[in-house]
Amino acid sequence: MDKRRRMLLKAMAMGMGAGCLAPAAAWANATAFDLSLRGQDLLARGETQAAIDVLKRAASMDSGNEWAWGLLGRAYYQAGDMRRAVDSFKRVLKINPGDTYSRMMMDMITQKPVPPAEKEQKPLSPLEKNAREEEERIFSRLESKSGLEYQIRRIVLDAGHGGFDPGAVGPSGLQEKNIVLDLVRRTSRILNKKAPNVHVYLSRTEDYYMPLSDRTTTANQYNADLFVSFHINANSNPRAHGMETYFCSEKASSKEAARVAKFENSVIKYDKGSLVHKGYVNIEEILFLFERKSYWRTGGEAAGRMQKALAGGMDLRNRGVHSANFYVLRRARMPSILLETGFISNPREEELLKKADFRERLAVEIASGMEKMIRGGV
Repeated sequence: MDKRRRMLLKAMAMGMGAGCLAPAAAWANATAFDLSLRGQDLLARGETQAAIDVLKRAASMDSGNEWAWGLLGRAYYQAGDMRRAVDSFKRVLKINPGDTYSRMMMDMITQKPVPPAEKEQKPLSPLEKNAREEEERIFSRLESKSGLEYQIRRIVLDAGHGGFDPGAVGPSGLQEKNIVLDLVRRTSRILNKKAPNVHVYLSRTEDYYMPLSDRTTTANQYNADLFVSFHINANSNPRAHGMETYFCSEKASSKEAARVAKFENSVIKYDKGSLVHKGYVNIEEILFLFERKSYWRTGGEAAGRMQKALAGGMDLRNRGVHSANFYVLRRARMPSILLETGFISNPREEELLKKADFRERLAVEIASGMEKMIRGGV
């Protein structure tokens, strides 16, 4: 670090200790970096207006400094000036359209009414008009990304339950854990032939218990583009029958969807520990909470396509697409769906599920549904 920089940082420290800005002379030759660093310190101390003054200078000195604009957006947000906060985060997105934090803040702020813009003191110049129109176009493209553009290159197939957790059990003793594992293996084999360029992974390959959190973690570690959890339904009413596909949502779409999610989530008691520590702010977690709305929306589209494929190829009642708060889906950092391939509690469907040729047909239709997603995007 050169002598001038050390002097500036020392002046910054002295200013912070006094609770006020350093003398103007000390900042005369400060760089945008120095000012941004100073603004960040002021923000941390809660000196919002002082931070705004410093960060405005930093941004004016280096208009392409996304860090300065992002800090300025945070400062305006803390000051309650949502209009200028939005404008600052837009500037960040203009410089770096992939900045997730700024998109998150834009989304969070614009959920609430933004105060009307102040009247312009003078008409915008043609250059200023073009700049604003360009910003709006960039932000519009970010907001209008369609799930239909989503490309699938890696898929994780998850066989539910396993080990000491049998899942649902049929009238004759058929266990869900064994049937779904067989379905996953068959689907993987068929999909490898239908889509050789797509990598297919299994969350479990044998009969052992796997915590719900570990299943999703596996999909995240593989950086999967689609997560599919295989299950078989059950009901106290033995006449309940058919197949359905689920995606994740905060609230269940029906009482029946809530019942299914409650059963599938029941093994969460065996999971160890917590992903969030008290008093610890996890920035990655905050970003994920923002992004998961997109994952869940695309998961809904994937569920619709899968259910359509199953309904067209299997002689089972089409129970449609539903949503609920499934723990195994909610932590996935990609679109995810959960299949309920019949009712093991229904004597007729239990007998069908016992048959290898029926399971092969079912696996063919599931793989076909995935293949269509791969070819056309989710």
